[in-house]
Amino acid sequence: MGGLAPLPTDLPVTIDGDIATVTFERYGLELYPLFLRAKQLPETQVTYDWERDTYTLTTPARFAARLGVDERLQARTVLPIAEHLFDYQRWVLELALEAKRFAAWLDTGLGKTAVFLEWARQVHALTGGRVLIVAPLAVLPQIAQEWERFYARSIAPIRLTTCDDLDAWLRGAGTDECWLGLTNYEKFIPGVMSELRRLGGLVCDESSLLRTGGGKIKWNIIKSARGIEYKLSSTATPAPNEAMEYASQASFLEKLRSEGEILWTYFSKDGRGNWYIKPHAREAFYQFLSTWSVYLRDPARFGFEDVLKDLPAPKITVERVPITDPQRRWLQETLTTNQVGLWAEEGRVSATVRTKLLQIARGFRYVGKGRERSVERVPAVKPTWVAQTASDEAFDGHRVLIWTTYDEEAEILMELLAPKAFPAVLQGRQKIEQRVAILDDFRAGKFDVLISKPQLIGYGLNLQFVTSMIFSGFDDSFERRYQALRRAVRYGQTKQVRVFMPFVPELEGIVFDNVERKEQRFLAEVAEQEQAYRVALGMVAS
Repeated sequence: MGGLAPLPTDLPVTIDGDIATVTFERYGLELYPLFLRAKQLPETQVTYDWERDTYTLTTPARFAARLGVDERLQARTVLPIAEHLFDYQRWVLELALEAKRFAAWLDTGLGKTAVFLEWARQVHALTGGRVLIVAPLAVLPQIAQEWERFYARSIAPIRLTTCDDLDAWLRGAGTDECWLGLTNYEKFIPGVMSELRRLGGLVCDESSLLRTGGGKIKWNIIKSARGIEYKLSSTATPAPNEAMEYASQASFLEKLRSEGEILWTYFSKDGRGNWYIKPHAREAFYQFLSTWSVYLRDPARFGFEDVLKDLPAPKITVERVPITDPQRRWLQETLTTNQVGLWAEEGRVSATVRTKLLQIARGFRYVGKGRERSVERVPAVKPTWVAQTASDEAFDGHRVLIWTTYDEEAEILMELLAPKAFPAVLQGRQKIEQRVAILDDFRAGKFDVLISKPQLIGYGLNLQFVTSMIFSGFDDSFERRYQALRRAVRYGQTKQVRVFMPFVPELEGIVFDNVERKEQRFLAEVAEQEQAYRVALGMVAS
């Protein structure tokens, strides 16, 4: 541990099973370095024997390395760890197995699927129980394919497509060989599934979904999973300073008595109601996190192989698209109706108004609500620009993904693209079988342009064959844009991805600038977060 004095060779540290014990039977400068290390342990219990005048400290054995034990304990495994894992993936796997309930926050493209599949294999061998992987619906076929790629000789995971299928499998239906199950988050909408307690292990992939405060899925999973010995939370983008995400993840992993415990211990609210980490509690907060999670964006910063050194940086083109006269009239009408001045500051423009302006920029607006809702089209330059750019990119040999926000936006682009290219659109109202077939056809090269939303295919999928993206639609969420971009800009990509970001300044400028600011803040915060983990894990001095 950087900055601390060297330790004596005869450390009074013993390890018995899961527990490491330090006994302070004498006092002197020679044990002071050990005392300092013991103070920095994230999880300890101390007892005092007044008759012998000795202090005994106990801590989970997985923290023994922080006390100066020469070799970190090997993770408890029955099977040899798969050789296809990179060095940092093996390290994360071992941390997760040692902790039993763990959060592996690996940035997009770092192979978290490989980690949790090997984790599932090891947990089954350790417990003899079944392991369930819960993931977004669109990602499940890819997980099955990854299992086949890594473990072709093993029994394939079983896809649990209905709540009844899942319940029967949890109760033991099927053969003993069918120990790995795959299902989607929507299975937890109906309610708590108490049969989950029978599992040997549970994986939640793309677990940022747990951030949603009060959502049915979130609370039903947290309650259903209580008591499971091995749990793994896996996501690429835990948001720094996103208090609710950490509270929810810790609740799922049973590291808190209540979500309020993490909120009021480590976080405060500013004048606008936003949570932030208390400056004086920052070190303690990351010490707490390091006992049950790890955040990794650049393995090289942790001393591992630099797997990202050959990843080409994307070429990003920002295009300011002109506003049309009809759009300007709708802009004025919208602002006047909502009592907003033409030069309103961002904070004075409500989310409702911003949404209407985004729609106008893309050539339409929704009128009315529910079944009474209709669509009004307006002449706009942006849809034509997007369609022409996509057509040109496809003609030049690129596979193109157009990201949208609204269904009508996608319909307009399909109409414009149909005579020029071979596009397809993937929407939420389509049946899952249809969406899977469209994705399969896109991968197979049956068409070159796909239109979709980040909410549908922007999380978890590997789409390295895409070499051109156009962000026709965007909103205030930087995470959605980041995740969408990283479907193609990720480990394994050998070509430079061309990224186009057109926007109409008068209509979309406030939102576009907001996302740009969020990006700069995100990059600064994740670098700080990664450094905080390195300090908390004892890899560098604070």
